[in-house]
Amino acid sequence: MTFVVNSISVDSPCTSPYAQAPENGHFLAVAVDVETTPELSKDINKFVWFGAQSWKLIAENGTTYNGSLDSGAAYGCLNDAERLPSNIGPGEKVTGTLILDVPVSSGTLVLDATGGGGGWEWTFPAK
Repeated sequence: MTFVVNSISVDSPCTSPYAQAPENGHFLAVAVDVETTPELSKDINKFVWFGAQSWKLIAENGTTYNGSLDSGAAYGCLNDAERLPSNIGPGEKVTGTLILDVPVSSGTLVLDATGGGGGWEWTFPAK
């Protein structure tokens, strides 16, 4: 798998006609391009998970947020065509945006897409 986080936007406007206010205070829009290889079909999981449960948030003061970054409001923020699929299978190439429902407007976003405790991190807003 290869992926690129193209941007992270705080309080990005929702586009869905059913949009609601964020439950935790702010929407964080994470625009991502993901490409998997056909060899992923040989893996025990057979997909890459980019859902909100794969992310964690660390506030600027170093405190990790213990709540969920997922909410009905976050899921309903974008139209289906704009939303990044949560499960990405073998040999797929996808582009989309993941909306996270977060309590702060700045901090560090951490992704552990493999579930192995490693991962990647980004500071937002970009400095």
